[in-house]
Amino acid sequence: MIGALRGLINRAWNDGELGSIGRRLRRALASDVSGSVEAAQASGCISFSLLIVSTNTINHLVDALCASALRAGILLHCQTVEYQEPESWLATHRERLEADPPDATLLALDRSDLQLGQCRLGDSAAAEACIQAALDRVRRIAEQLIGITGRSVIVQTLAAEASDPQLSADAWLAGSPRRLLAEFNLKLPVMARELSCVVFDVAAIANLVGMTHWSAGRYWYLAKLPFAPSCIPLYAHRLVQLLAAMRGKANRVLVLDLDNTLWGGLIGDDGIGGIELGTGSARGEVFIAMQRLALQYKARGVILCVVSKNAEELAREVFRNHPEMLLRESDIALFQINWQDKPSNISAMAEALELGLDTFVFIDDSPAERKQMRDAVPQVEIPELPNDPSAWLDIIQAAGYFEQLSFSTEDRARTDYYKGNALRTMQAKKIGNHDEFLKSLGMTITVEPFNALGRQRITQLIAKSNQFNLTTRRYSEAEVAALETDSDAVTVQVRLEDMFGDNGMISIVICRRHAGIWDIDTWIMSCRVLGRGIEQALLAILVNRARAAGARELRGVYIPTPKNGLVRDHYAKLGFAKAEEASTGETTWTLLVDDFVPAISLIDVRERVSADA
Repeated sequence: MIGALRGLINRAWNDGELGSIGRRLRRALASDVSGSVEAAQASGCISFSLLIVSTNTINHLVDALCASALRAGILLHCQTVEYQEPESWLATHRERLEADPPDATLLALDRSDLQLGQCRLGDSAAAEACIQAALDRVRRIAEQLIGITGRSVIVQTLAAEASDPQLSADAWLAGSPRRLLAEFNLKLPVMARELSCVVFDVAAIANLVGMTHWSAGRYWYLAKLPFAPSCIPLYAHRLVQLLAAMRGKANRVLVLDLDNTLWGGLIGDDGIGGIELGTGSARGEVFIAMQRLALQYKARGVILCVVSKNAEELAREVFRNHPEMLLRESDIALFQINWQDKPSNISAMAEALELGLDTFVFIDDSPAERKQMRDAVPQVEIPELPNDPSAWLDIIQAAGYFEQLSFSTEDRARTDYYKGNALRTMQAKKIGNHDEFLKSLGMTITVEPFNALGRQRITQLIAKSNQFNLTTRRYSEAEVAALETDSDAVTVQVRLEDMFGDNGMISIVICRRHAGIWDIDTWIMSCRVLGRGIEQALLAILVNRARAAGARELRGVYIPTPKNGLVRDHYAKLGFAKAEEASTGETTWTLLVDDFVPAISLIDVRERVSADA
């Protein structure tokens, strides 16, 4: 049943149709008479529990949320709290939430909850106090939720309301609803970052569709709906994109076609001087806007690639020499320009980048190419685009393909990392002998405990890593911050440099101390650096630290998932002995620290050790 619904959901549905699919899905999840949940999990679906807290109507969103989550490979379990003050509800249900916390809580407050709008016009001090009081209430509830559940809290920005005065003076008038809302929405993300909360930018979604379309209108007065029912699919989709990012299911690669996608016309027929691109024609400016959007995604860490049926040198000439071209060769991590079918090319890209196809988004003007891609590699996200390219940007933006929970220096340099990998591959082929290749790299790793400086990148790695991830346990930024001062935890973050540059943070390990045993709770490593001896060098560091702390044993667990088969034999290869194997395939491994003999390492180590390690 769930498999059939998953095939059905990958289409555009209105709020009623989406809700109908969601109801069928929830019944299937509740009964599971045919074992369809286990089958869905075996195919890559993950379970996620979400608590939604609101003082207004929210239960009507659950079906659409569950259906949209299935599209992202998430089996969503929702609990809602309606028409109750969050503080009193949390106090009443504290014990139950502590015993069985949700994976995340959405704090879906609105302007009436926060009394934003009840302020004397022109009184700047009163307006500031009103905004601060609203922020303080969100902070108190969020801190209460974090303290009770220990899990992620999602806070929402506030959308404008059509009933507000729409006067130009309201843009500057202290105490006006528009000014109050604008300043609250600017300050909320700052506060959220302080608490390590996740921000769901509802105001941006409302702006995308327009206030008159977003506003609940009569539905607010009849049933206290927070926005128009027609916007439910968009709200559900964007919230699910955020949940997916929290569980490592974010898209990372944008693959672009060339002819009639990045420029107008066919480069093979029209030549570099005949294509439409840039100022001078309305259509040419549309393609510049598409390139500008791609560059904005690249600046946020999205990997740009090109797949095109073309003559490669002719196509690359546009990147090199066209005066209006914004994208240059240096912006593209990989080119696949040939006459092969595009599904084969994109599969080759996934292999070269060592990323799953479910992290790819494919943009192509051709309906036939889009259909072929969907049929051959359904994991790839493919927006259905109209013939008019001027409408593409709105569609791509509404989809929110590249949601991210944080931004780090590694995001800014990601294209360079993957280009560096290409150079390393060329070096390996040139040298031939693997050990000689590793020596030639001149690798140095810097190892230190978790800290505030690396916190965002650590959280990213935990959220995004699926292949080299022994347990696939996920931790929010707040939980990572707590680990920094946890005396029972041993944390390690690892950065790698070599002759081709800085690889950034490439590995993290979390150990738990238990009476002479260090349990390896989490071991994650970037697939970009596999086969370079990093794991052996890191194990030697862990053993030395454990021995110095008086521990006698390291213990690791491998929990199989559809994506982490790569590390099934990780502990065996490192010399651990298998201690236990469950019927689920979960295995437990042990290593006596006094029996450990380190492997010969070709890596220099800069080690910074915390006081309690």
